Amino acid sequence: MMKVLRSLDANFERFILAAILLALVLILAAQVVFRYLVGSPLVWSEELARYLLIWCTFIGVSLAVREGRNISVDLLPVLAGQAWLRTFGVVALLGSAIFFALMVWYSVPLTQRIAQIGQRSPGLNLQMWIVYAAVPVGMGLALLRAIQALWRIARGGDVPGLSIIPDVVPEASVEERSRS
Repeated sequence: MMKVLRSLDANFERFILAAILLALVLILAAQVVFRYLVGSPLVWSEELARYLLIWCTFIGVSLAVREGRNISVDLLPVLAGQAWLRTFGVVALLGSAIFFALMVWYSVPLTQRIAQIGQRSPGLNLQMWIVYAAVPVGMGLALLRAIQALWRIARGGDVPGLSIIPDVVPEASVEERSRS
């Protein structure tokens, strides 16, 4: 049971993203076939592809946080060296966690309002709260992954994404090179 939970923890986002991307490929391939070979495009396919891409984006944020592949500027950690690596990693993860928490905090009421209004999409007649739910779900998963990373660091683990920063050795100045 524990092995299954560890596998799910390590691959949860990957499974969801693989399913979404497979669905996107199939839907868009069907759209091409129906548009150019049958001559009657599928009205709903582009709308569904757009909504799946939205979900893919927000779930992908969680995967990026888990693997330490989110966009970051690593100038200060590189200049400061390995000694400051953990500090910069913790500060970055804390800032990210605060951002994700705020996104969840503000997106849940928005999603609830959309559900109360009963807004539906034009092509699929899909309830729009399902599309809007991508924000709190994806940001909630990203928040969970940031907390997991902070927990691992607190227990002595590596900083995700920043653990292999080379030490920077300043180049010799032009004068030093000309003297040698």
